[in-house]
Amino acid sequence: MKKLMQLFVLLATAMLLCVACGEEQRNTEALIDPWLRERTPVNFRLESQIGAAVITGDWRHDDQGSIMVSLITGGLDLTKVRVEALDFKFPDSEYCPTASIGKGSTLDLSSGKASFTVTAHNGETREYTVTYEQFKDPLEGVYTFDKIAGILDGGAPQSAMILIGGWTDAIVLSTAMDKSWQWGDGYNPGDEEDNTLSFMLTEADSETGETFGTLVNTAGEDGKWANYMYQNKRDVNPWYRIFPAGSSRWSKDGSGNITVYDKDDTHYENPLWTVIPLDGGTYTISTKDVTIPSYAFMRDFDLQPSEEVIDWNWPDSRWMADNIRNTFWFVRKTSDSPLPEHDSLF
Repeated sequence: MKKLMQLFVLLATAMLLCVACGEEQRNTEALIDPWLRERTPVNFRLESQIGAAVITGDWRHDDQGSIMVSLITGGLDLTKVRVEALDFKFPDSEYCPTASIGKGSTLDLSSGKASFTVTAHNGETREYTVTYEQFKDPLEGVYTFDKIAGILDGGAPQSAMILIGGWTDAIVLSTAMDKSWQWGDGYNPGDEEDNTLSFMLTEADSETGETFGTLVNTAGEDGKWANYMYQNKRDVNPWYRIFPAGSSRWSKDGSGNITVYDKDDTHYENPLWTVIPLDGGTYTISTKDVTIPSYAFMRDFDLQPSEEVIDWNWPDSRWMADNIRNTFWFVRKTSDSPLPEHDSLF
């Protein structure tokens, strides 16, 4: 009996050893070299794109990915947005993936999104969905003139053209129409004030933050732009005109100042003058408190004492024509987008 028990123990031990030495069955996938499965772009860029694309995968769904870009849409045909770059790690490697699009291809983003496929060396695919957000500049949009009552004469015709002038210790703040009799038919600042200003953003420097665009100054219902001729004979357009009649170009630096260019200056090489945008509020400018109802565009001529014209007869010209320090257009923003017909008007 004792030998029988010993034999039983030996047999049981042998069976356990056989089980322990046998290959355990595991429910796992075979390992694959990750280079064979590589499908992730390291760079993606479209025309009019600002900044780097945000490229992400979906760990729950390895066959899906997403790309988000920021685009300047002004003047861009969203039905055929050109691909400027699509890059992968080690592009010269035999394991580099392939894509259904490449540099020079176009994507239709008119619905807000588009897609393309990346295929790994081993044949696995991943579909990337491309979406975009619109890159905006606060300046972009539509502005109309914002007339105020006379400053020196409350009964004067309302005007959106404001000026500061005069020699030191004799500085005057007024509207252009406070002395309305100094303007004649066809030379009236009011000719501009039914106009609409439409700013469109067309490009931006992602490193400096400088933005660029086009401007349309429409002629309004009367079909006119102002011709600033003081007393119908003295040309003060170089001071009173804030933005050109018709079409022009603009750039805006990091401090917010606007530089104006001729329409044909497509490379923004020859600045005409600088305009300072001002939000609504009260500002002390050239010793005068200027209250802006909503928004304003201002030019500052930095008049020096040596340039002052002093006339002790105290004519209106002492601030309206001789010693102009600042001019303003008071405006009100009516839309954050340019006019729908901006491109055709430009």
